[in-house]
Amino acid sequence: MLEVLLLVIGCYALAALSVHLAFRIWRGRKQASKHFVLVADVRQKNMEWYMRSLFSFSRRMGKDIRLTIVDQGITDETLAIVDRFSRDGKVVQVHSKATDSDSENSDRKRSQAKDVDGTQLLWLLQAEGVVSQADHAVLIDLQNPADLSKMPF
Repeated sequence: MLEVLLLVIGCYALAALSVHLAFRIWRGRKQASKHFVLVADVRQKNMEWYMRSLFSFSRRMGKDIRLTIVDQGITDETLAIVDRFSRDGKVVQVHSKATDSDSENSDRKRSQAKDVDGTQLLWLLQAEGVVSQADHAVLIDLQNPADLSKMPF
């Protein structure tokens, strides 16, 4: 009877030790975080819903996400939403994109022109230090319905 009791206690101790060891190994690894880049303009009415859904999904999956909103003329209401999310401890930032007139744009670099496609925008954000290569950035243009399929939910 005593041997069975010692066997049960030994199995329990071995299980607890393996759980602690697995946690230390898992904690030592750097988790790959996703960086979502949302391109928004004045017409965006569902911004809060998109942001809440992204952070809810990340909380359910246990993965960290960062969110950058590229400003193409977003409203003060959207900026207030972003500010509220930032105060709640979520990693949200707004990146202002050049929306100057063509006369002021003539002396700018070619990469900072108004009409920049998605790949060029990611390269521009990477050059400015907003996005890094390790972030696995996902660019979502909210005006393009086909880009909404890139959302993880």
